[in-house]
Amino acid sequence: MAGDGGSRLAGVCFLASFMWLYYSLDKQFLTERPRLSACLVLLVSGAVAFGLSFFSKRLPGADGRFDSEAVFKGMKSSLPQRPRRFYVPCIILLIVVRLEVLYSVVHDFQCTAHGIEAFLPLLLALHEFFFNQKVPPPVQSDEPEDPWGDCWEDVLDWIKHSHLTLLLGTSIFTYGVFSASQFATRSSYICSTYSDSASWITFLQWAGVFMDATIIVLLWRVFSWARTTKGRLRTLSAILAVSSTATGVLWLSTRIVQRRSIFNAQSNLGLDSIFIFDILSHGITCAILAVSAALWMSDSPPLPLAGTTTFVCSSIAASREVLRYGTYLQTSKIQPLVALSFISAGYVIFTFACNMRSIMYIRRIFLLLLIIALVITATVKALLRNPIMKQHHVNELIYESRVETDRWLRYAATSDTITAAVSEYKERHNGRDPPANYDKWFEFALQRKSAIIDKFDQIDKDVLPFWGMKPSKIQEGLEVVKALPDVGIIKIVDGKAYHNQPADPLQRLILDDAVSMISSFSQHLPEMSIAINLQERPRILVPWEDINRLKQAGTKSKLKLLSRAIDPRQADDSKPLENSGGSAFKAAPKSTARPYVTTKDFHHLQALACPPGSKIRAGVSWNVRDHCASCAEHHSRGPVVLDWWHSLDVCYQPDVFHLHDFHTIPHRYELYQDLLPLFSRSKTDSFNDIIVPLIRSNVSHEPDTKAFHTKEEKLIWQQEPEEQPVTHQSLHGGHRNRLVHLINQASDSLKQSLIISTKSGKETRYVYEQVRTSEMNQILPMEVSYIFPEKCDGPSCQMVQSENLPMRPRQDALNNRYVMLLDTADGPSPDTLSLIRANSVPFISTIFREWYTDRIMPWSHFVPIDIRYHGLHNTLAYFTGLTGRGKINGRQPLMQQRMDDGRWISEQGRKWADKVLRREDMEIYWFRLLLEWGRVISEDRDNMKFTLKQGS
Repeated sequence: MAGDGGSRLAGVCFLASFMWLYYSLDKQFLTERPRLSACLVLLVSGAVAFGLSFFSKRLPGADGRFDSEAVFKGMKSSLPQRPRRFYVPCIILLIVVRLEVLYSVVHDFQCTAHGIEAFLPLLLALHEFFFNQKVPPPVQSDEPEDPWGDCWEDVLDWIKHSHLTLLLGTSIFTYGVFSASQFATRSSYICSTYSDSASWITFLQWAGVFMDATIIVLLWRVFSWARTTKGRLRTLSAILAVSSTATGVLWLSTRIVQRRSIFNAQSNLGLDSIFIFDILSHGITCAILAVSAALWMSDSPPLPLAGTTTFVCSSIAASREVLRYGTYLQTSKIQPLVALSFISAGYVIFTFACNMRSIMYIRRIFLLLLIIALVITATVKALLRNPIMKQHHVNELIYESRVETDRWLRYAATSDTITAAVSEYKERHNGRDPPANYDKWFEFALQRKSAIIDKFDQIDKDVLPFWGMKPSKIQEGLEVVKALPDVGIIKIVDGKAYHNQPADPLQRLILDDAVSMISSFSQHLPEMSIAINLQERPRILVPWEDINRLKQAGTKSKLKLLSRAIDPRQADDSKPLENSGGSAFKAAPKSTARPYVTTKDFHHLQALACPPGSKIRAGVSWNVRDHCASCAEHHSRGPVVLDWWHSLDVCYQPDVFHLHDFHTIPHRYELYQDLLPLFSRSKTDSFNDIIVPLIRSNVSHEPDTKAFHTKEEKLIWQQEPEEQPVTHQSLHGGHRNRLVHLINQASDSLKQSLIISTKSGKETRYVYEQVRTSEMNQILPMEVSYIFPEKCDGPSCQMVQSENLPMRPRQDALNNRYVMLLDTADGPSPDTLSLIRANSVPFISTIFREWYTDRIMPWSHFVPIDIRYHGLHNTLAYFTGLTGRGKINGRQPLMQQRMDDGRWISEQGRKWADKVLRREDMEIYWFRLLLEWGRVISEDRDNMKFTLKQGS
């Protein structure tokens, strides 16, 4: 592949740096500020290239192409045409334009086509065929030519030097790469037929590939004729620096034209270090990539390097598809093998046509053996893989949930006496004694026949960080939140509870109900004031490092209570942090309060709330076109949800930021990065509000009297368009828009894997089969639409109309057996509890936690649906069946309905709600929480504990 060891090393460095960029750029914060990021990355790369030019003697080809040994190396035959003076300015212009094209493509990536980039090697091969044909030099030999020479040698010689062979090998290779790229499963992110232009985006993709080929060829000509490596690197650094300057001018001009501030609030987000690290790491990597390419092209044409890099990436992708066979991600046994075979065969021909005797440091014969072994291994693996499943995933999960629910209930209600309850409390809280009046709470819970005595994990998680703070700091934080709008204050004084009487009647109703619940036990509480967030959205979003430090300090304070006889130095370490949770609270409104947070800033703040090393910390995924299987695999079994509670954690799901209105519209309320004592109805796992049970004033509580079997066998979701801002992300990725578009306007190219039953002797087995989503929408009973509002003058409603999303008259959801529940833009569905109590099966798709989240069991009390909706059709098909509903892929499927399982989930949910989701359970939760809170805010918190009397 290369003429000497130095060039081989350059090739290895190029391949390694390209692979790092290829697999890391998908999740980076750099893509959220593309022009600025490109400017800085090019600047860093240019600086690194310029610095390396001072060490050019240590790099390959230090004496340049025109050194005295060039004749003996036989390099002149590979020289391209001499570059013109305008080549360098053209390269700079093409780089800037290419970056703008890339920005436009990424902005509407959901409309891009798969595999267009695979044609880059073919374009380079066509350039080689039409513009760089050279007759190989005659072989100088004193021996006479053998007229009876070996015919096989003549064939090999023709294969090596014929450009037709090069085109043939590259074409076969390109077809294999293109085929391998088609296996990616598309996400439900919307490519609108009304506001987007898929044809224009596809044109930009092709234009980008042609520009890539042009830039590569021009760089090859410039670098090949450079006299020295030092001059070559100086030219490269100049190209990168000027491209950086041009991109920076374009970025600055855009900001000025759009009248946006050049330096905005992002500089104060605490993410500068992450952004700078990404800039430096990618700038250095791009410099290695560019320098390696420049050194390579001083000795060889770029086609072998481009072809080899494409081969490595595509063979990995095709091999991965072979390994996925039998899962919902790959249903075909033959297609991945065909793609891998074309890639392998085409590349082998390609190596002969390019006269590549070695590839990097691997001799061609050994590479050929490795490719043959890869194809054989992949074939055997695919043939031995059994795609047949004994049970449907939903059937397995329902059975497992029955067992898990029984186990959970035993763990949640272990104690039946106060002695057992105290012992259990201390065991679950690292030896800490229960709070004062714990016996009153226990008696209160028994009187109200609580099924849950010992398991209040949500309270423990919410309160623990405050153990790491001094009570005085908590009180300062309370003074801050008291002054916030839409915050109600409940005070408990002399055993009586009352609130501050907000002007809004709905807010007053919520506080009245909360005070009513608290009044049933307020005589057992110490004096306190609590701040209630009366908006749906949570507001406290503290960086993970601060919360983790507070939790560690809080855990140490637990250990402190175990023994007073500890080392004084340890005692100092276990004290609550003096200034934890960020800046001082009195300065919080100026330092960390953000009354309006853009979606990009909101993503960054949420990333800071995740632990280091999590996927979100690495960046938000910009690939909205493809389904992120790695994001869903940790909480899924196939396409259906396995671990619902784990699915609520967004820290390992970077694609979620594009798939829910909570993340795709600006945060319109105050947001704090300090830990403040604010009580809220719900939150996502990233937030640090304290969850409390609050009623919803606009929810009907009428009982459902219609039996399950008499209802219509259909899944329904209807909701009026919310009054909210409309952004590019919310239009294409909002969770409600995606669902309505997926069910009503799915394109014919969108496909999903459906679990279909098949007969294996007398037994029923299941396999995955790829089916068009539009075909499944026709045969499955679903009614998904927006509701006609009384007025349609808001931006959200007008967006629904402009996108031609269906709006239909309101129907009674409880007339249907299956009801879909989606979050609002700010919080969970208000109908969750009422629907669990109804005679229908709730299909719940959410990212929020409420006070009862840990109490309801997926597949026993409701059906969980991933917010990506890739398992929705499979889940519904299990309950409704497919037999008699229509043809799938041209034949009638055999899959009977499982109405009994649906009825069982509905009954179990209703019974469970009557046991653990009553108003009495809300009071018990309030009582337990306020006991813990009363202790943690007390200056005498270490002594506010309940201990059993001797002999108890």
